[in-house]
Amino acid sequence: MSVQNKNTSNNVNVAIPVHSTGTLLKATLAASVVAAIILVIAILPAEYNIDPTGIGQSLGLTQLSQTNLVSVEESGTQNANTNVDKDVAKAGLVESVLMLDGTTVADAPSVAEIALSRQSPDVRSDIVNIEIPAGKGLEYKLLMDAFVHLEYEWSTDGEPLYFDFHGEPKGDKTGYFESFSITTSDKMKGSLTTPFAGSHGWYWKNSTGSVITVTLSTKGDYLIKG
Repeated sequence: MSVQNKNTSNNVNVAIPVHSTGTLLKATLAASVVAAIILVIAILPAEYNIDPTGIGQSLGLTQLSQTNLVSVEESGTQNANTNVDKDVAKAGLVESVLMLDGTTVADAPSVAEIALSRQSPDVRSDIVNIEIPAGKGLEYKLLMDAFVHLEYEWSTDGEPLYFDFHGEPKGDKTGYFESFSITTSDKMKGSLTTPFAGSHGWYWKNSTGSVITVTLSTKGDYLIKG
């Protein structure tokens, strides 16, 4: 038995309504009026606590804007507290330093302690002229405690010198030293907070055939070892 499908086609006429320009204008005007009403009685009270009709307060919409306002104020308070915490940290109330390996240096000085140490009556300042013999090197050292601040500046008459600004721990007999700056220059200016107690200072190398005079000025809590 065989089944044969038959395709059929129907012609349907659909009448699409066409609105007049007057009808569209009326619809637009009506939508604008509705949007304005919603804006006045709902959006303004809920978002901005503006309630010219009193309906927003009756419906409890104005409380939504007050809740948002409180949230913003609390956020501002939290930010202010965070800033206060940062200021406290800057003021030096953090008395420990967290190292990269997770250990804590309990004896690390706070910023406040460093600032106070700079105002200590033990702080002194000196200006000294040091002659570096031709073709030789010379060291000039200061004895300082740990975490003491030093400000320094030195210069020659324009002739560059090789130098090594370094420190040697107190009591160490292994010959260990830590270099803070190594280069060749005719002048240098900077500061140092000593990482340990010991002697800290400069080694200058004069490679010329003439004596070079270094004028060194220092300010800090130290004793001159020479």
